[in-house]
Amino acid sequence: MKRIISIIIVAVMLILPLASCDLFDIFKDPENSVELNIIDDKYRNWYEIFVHSFYDTDNDGIGDLNGVTEKLDYIKEMGFNGIWLMPIHPSPTYHKYDVKDYYAIDPQYGTLEDFDNLITEAHNRGIRVIIDLVVNHSSSDHPYFMEACDYIRENGEPGGKYGDYYKFLKNYNQTGYSNVSGTNYYYESRFWSGMPDLNLDSENVRAEIVDIMEYWLTDHNVDGFRLDAVTSYYTGDVAKNVDFLSWLNTEAKNIKPECYIVGEAWVGSDYLINRYYESGVDSFFLFTGAQATGNIATYVKQQSGKRLGEWMMTLQDTYTSGILAPFLGNHDTMRPGSFMPGEENVKMAAGVMAMMNGGTFVYYGEEIGMLSKGGNQSDPAKRIAMKWKAKNIYEGCCYLPPENTHVDESSYKYPSVEEQLEDPGSILNYYRIAMQLRNRFPSIARGEIENLHDGSSNYICMLRKTYEDESIIIIINLDTFEQTLTLDREALGATEIVGELYIDVTKEATWNEDGTLVLPAQSIVILK
Repeated sequence: MKRIISIIIVAVMLILPLASCDLFDIFKDPENSVELNIIDDKYRNWYEIFVHSFYDTDNDGIGDLNGVTEKLDYIKEMGFNGIWLMPIHPSPTYHKYDVKDYYAIDPQYGTLEDFDNLITEAHNRGIRVIIDLVVNHSSSDHPYFMEACDYIRENGEPGGKYGDYYKFLKNYNQTGYSNVSGTNYYYESRFWSGMPDLNLDSENVRAEIVDIMEYWLTDHNVDGFRLDAVTSYYTGDVAKNVDFLSWLNTEAKNIKPECYIVGEAWVGSDYLINRYYESGVDSFFLFTGAQATGNIATYVKQQSGKRLGEWMMTLQDTYTSGILAPFLGNHDTMRPGSFMPGEENVKMAAGVMAMMNGGTFVYYGEEIGMLSKGGNQSDPAKRIAMKWKAKNIYEGCCYLPPENTHVDESSYKYPSVEEQLEDPGSILNYYRIAMQLRNRFPSIARGEIENLHDGSSNYICMLRKTYEDESIIIIINLDTFEQTLTLDREALGATEIVGELYIDVTKEATWNEDGTLVLPAQSIVILK
């Protein structure tokens, strides 16, 4: 029956005009019986947006907040119910991680009114919005820093209203420090001279951070923060980093108890990441699963379902508090379209991530297989324009790339959003169905895991997830060939296939009366 409906869908595509507002209606579940069960909590499908390169509404070649608002329906239809906005404050750089004013919107992106409208429209669609909170450092163009440096030049030593906002040391010409021009004082600047580190031991700085959080959480109704570079708050001192995070988390929750906070603890082991959860912060990005060398990509490329299941259990045993934040790539890392070999593996990595506990994070353009341009490791190359239509130059295109990174058709390996919407087997529609499964079955993100691998096939990962009164079984076939299992419905406590995710949409799993479950190559099924 499903194959017949798939043929009908293709026929409909050939004869109907594909108006953008109707595209998703064509690809609804073939059975027309999908019931979403989206819980209003912190376990969400998050979509990371670099506003500069997302969607442009004023035709200046740079994306803006109104562009994000215009694409909220797309974001919702894709199954995302959370947005993380990369820095939106005034800044001298394209990336804006060096903030000049924590209480304003960069004019390139729009106005506070535009931002407030975005928040309102997102909330109307059940989408929460978090923003980057960069408190490890400010811009060297921040008025506080400039005034603090002027005071040193005029008085020969730190002081004045902002003298303790930064870390000034006399005659300290060491790595990670930069000179206050015209003086023998140096300031801590672990990233570069344009990003002076804030003195997080200063009561004045902490009071300012509380004011900033209250301004955005209360006055402008954001739903939380992504915390940048938490391992650099006190370089090399995990205990002090955790202590500061605990303070920040407490202050934020005092302002808005339901706010969600996720931190960037870029370290290389689950043990080290887990230490940061002692702070009480909701989530930290799961770097052990991300990038080309992460466990998701590794197990997909190795086709090792057995090891994947074992890792899932290790995560459950390791992270006993908080909410996992799995991802494949972000603005600092290579995109999966670049590091996964071939479209099938790009999809499969997304499918595995979608079956993980916690709140998943997807970087804009990942859902169409966008590349880190030419495999280039530079940050601007990872932040090129979203490809909405087949041709790059059109209304809404962000044709001024960051740092003048050259972009042409060769910068995009896979088709545009417009083209992939029309293809039921596209990467985009694979992501859409994967996120939809997370929105249908709360156990995927929240469930207690039991590893059901029976040793019959190393290609297979089979897990039971239980959350409240829902119990589901997730079976992942990482083999590039069909696999057949024999499952006893009564012993398993499941009777039917209730969710499916296929690399090849012309194939489908079958569970026969004799218990044989036939799984197409690189497929995922959910039993209940």
